[in-house]
Amino acid sequence: MAPDADLLILGGGCAGLSLGARLAEDALCVRRTIILEARDCYEDDRTWCFWRTKPHKFEHLVSQSWNTVALGAGGRQVRVACPATPYQMVPSRAFYAQTQETIERSSSVDLFLETTVHEAPRLSASIWHVETSGGPMTARHVVDTRPPRSPRMGDALLWQSFFGQEIECDAAVFDPSTANLMDFEAPDDNNVFFRYVLPLSPYRALVETTVFGPQPVTIRELAARQMNGVDCLRRGASYRVLRTENGQLPMGTIVDWPDPGPGYVRGGIAGGAARPSTGYAFQRIQRWAERAAAAIRAGAPPLGHPPDPVFRRAMDHLFLRVMRSHPERAPDLFIRMFGVSNPASVIRFLSDEGSLADYFRIVAVLPKRLFLGELLGSIRGTQLCLLYTSDAADE
Repeated sequence: MAPDADLLILGGGCAGLSLGARLAEDALCVRRTIILEARDCYEDDRTWCFWRTKPHKFEHLVSQSWNTVALGAGGRQVRVACPATPYQMVPSRAFYAQTQETIERSSSVDLFLETTVHEAPRLSASIWHVETSGGPMTARHVVDTRPPRSPRMGDALLWQSFFGQEIECDAAVFDPSTANLMDFEAPDDNNVFFRYVLPLSPYRALVETTVFGPQPVTIRELAARQMNGVDCLRRGASYRVLRTENGQLPMGTIVDWPDPGPGYVRGGIAGGAARPSTGYAFQRIQRWAERAAAAIRAGAPPLGHPPDPVFRRAMDHLFLRVMRSHPERAPDLFIRMFGVSNPASVIRFLSDEGSLADYFRIVAVLPKRLFLGELLGSIRGTQLCLLYTSDAADE
C-alpha cells in the first residue's frame, strides 16, 4: 500500500511552515507533503528580527526597520549606526498569513490544524508510521520540527527565556529611530537579565523582559520584572497591552537526541535553527528550508540543519560557558562586542556571515584572561572526566 505522503512535517511553526511553503511554491513539485500542527489557529504570538545583510524574500512583510541599535548597562551605553544593514522585524501574523495562503494554493501540500502526534513515529519496511489525533498516517520521510520535550535544566548550557508585551501609551514616550537590544539589569548569582525594547512608534513598542540562565524561566517568574520595566519606560503615561509573546529557547544544546532512523530529520529550534549564542533563528530557518526543499524536489531525503563551522561553534560554546560561569560579566561582554571599531563586524558575526577578520576583531576586544581561564577549566574538566572513565573501566 502506498504511504499517505512522501513527507510528513511534524509541527507547523516557523520551520514547518517555511519548508511547506517552499515546496508549495513550486507548481511542478509533486511530492505529497502533509504538515501536522497541534494549534487550531495562528495568533500574532511572535516577532522575528534580524539584520538585513542582503535582499530577502520577506521584504514586503517587514513591519519595522531601525538604522540604529543600542545596548546599555550601569550608565554605559553603546549605539551602533547600521543604515547599510538595518535591524528588521517580521511579525508572525504576516508570516503565518502568507505561508498559509501559499500552502492553500498548492495541490501537493496540505496543512492539518488541531492534529497532535500521540507517540513517537516508528519505521517499518522503509515507511514511517505516525499515530495522530486524526488517525494513523504514513510517509516515506519525516521532518520533525517539534521540541523533543518540555524545556528543562540540563538540556542546554543556558536558556533564553522571555516575556514580551506590545504596549500602546497615551503619550509619546518612545524613540522609534533606535532599537534597544539590551538594557541590562543587575544579575543575580546565576542569571543575566535585560530589557529588549523595539519602538514601533512614539506611542507603541514591544517591551520584553529576557533572562539568560542555566534553567528555563516561566512567565510567572518574569511578570514582576516585566511590570517594573514597562512602568519605567512609560514615564507615568497610561497604557494598554495589545498582545503578548513568550518563549524558552535553548542556547547551546548539550543533549544528543537519538537518531530515529533513515528518512527522519529534526528541524526548527530542536534541530539547530537558532544561533546558540543569540537565539536568532528566522534567517537560518529560511536558508535551511531552501536547501531542504531543493533536496526533496530532486527526490533526495530531506536535510537537517547544517552544523555551524567549527570556529563559530567553538566561539559560541566558549562564550556561553563564560556567561554561565560569570553572569555578572555579561553586560560588559556584550557592550565590548558592539563597541568594536568596525560595528559591521559584529553584525556579520551575529548574522552567520562573519569572516576570519571579523572573528579576530571581536576576540580582540574581549577580556583574554576571563576566556582563557574558562577554556583551561573546560580542558581540565574534560581530562578529569576521561581519567575517571578510564579508572572505572580498569576496575
